[in-house]
Amino acid sequence: MTGLQGHPDPRQLLEAFEAFTAASEHLQARYEALQGQLGQLQGELQTVLEAVPFAIWVLADDGSLRFTNRPQGMDGRFLQDAPPWEAGSPGGQRRFQTPEGRELIFEEERRSAPHGGTIVTLRDVTEAVLKAQQATREDRLAAMGRMAAELAHEIRNPLGSLSLFSGMLVEDLKDQEGPLDLARKVQDGVGRLNRLVGNTLAFSRDLHPKAGTVSMRTFWEDALRSATLADAVPWDNQIPARATWEGDPDLLRQVAQNLLQNATRAMDGLDQPRLLLAAAEEHLEGRPCWHLTLSDNGCGIPQDALAKVFDPFFSTFGGGTGLGLAVCHRIIVAHGGLLFLESQEGRGTTVHLRLPAAPSA
Repeated sequence: MTGLQGHPDPRQLLEAFEAFTAASEHLQARYEALQGQLGQLQGELQTVLEAVPFAIWVLADDGSLRFTNRPQGMDGRFLQDAPPWEAGSPGGQRRFQTPEGRELIFEEERRSAPHGGTIVTLRDVTEAVLKAQQATREDRLAAMGRMAAELAHEIRNPLGSLSLFSGMLVEDLKDQEGPLDLARKVQDGVGRLNRLVGNTLAFSRDLHPKAGTVSMRTFWEDALRSATLADAVPWDNQIPARATWEGDPDLLRQVAQNLLQNATRAMDGLDQPRLLLAAAEEHLEGRPCWHLTLSDNGCGIPQDALAKVFDPFFSTFGGGTGLGLAVCHRIIVAHGGLLFLESQEGRGTTVHLRLPAAPSA
């Protein structure tokens, strides 16, 4: 219906305007609701991206940064080549050093973004790499242990005869100073061989740890005192009083003795030797563990020798049997733990030792 002279009815215009206004308000409300949902989704996505256990960088074609879930950057430095977010980064496994000197291993992956540029992801694979290295080492040590045990058994019988005869020779030559000295050297040599055979058999035997609770701070205090370090080497025990391990105290005492003996020998001759013990609680696959670090400022281990220190009969110290760390490794593996070393020649060595925490009482 139209008004005079063909003009629209004002009531119809008013109704149409009201309908348009209502539709606009409805659309505005929907738009604001969608904006709110989008903001919430963006916030949730950002929270998820910040919580994921790897770093992400989205780079434009010119290398500029579009997005990252690590806006604070990486606390430390990459040991070779450029960082992942810079040109020239090689990808693959990357070695990274934290401000505390801990070395980590990251896996860097680079892929093209759907709308140009590059997506770079970086995840910590230190745990997986260390476990793989330890499993490979354990297989090698087991094979070497079997071979060493067979050789030790073959050597033990004739060595027993040599020990008996050398003792008789020393007794027969007790009145002849020159020959007696030579006979005693033979006897000492036979004794060293006997000890080596005994250590070899101890290294190759099966280990069955007894369940027990080890109060770490007290345990290492006792180990330090029994190693006569209290006067010779200043040490700082920063292990928390609540730290505990689940394990066999007798077997773990062998580990402590070997590690402290190595640290002492590494610091021999230093004007200001230092030994530091610390421990941090970790959770691995939902189970609490305690990660101990034993650090010295001794001579360190050359990089080419670091991969061999757990091999039986390999020693960086003159006169050593080379079985200490191999035995430590077998004991820790039998406990379901992890053992590895970080070292810099001339600056010192840090032993990392992680075992499950004892159940809470």
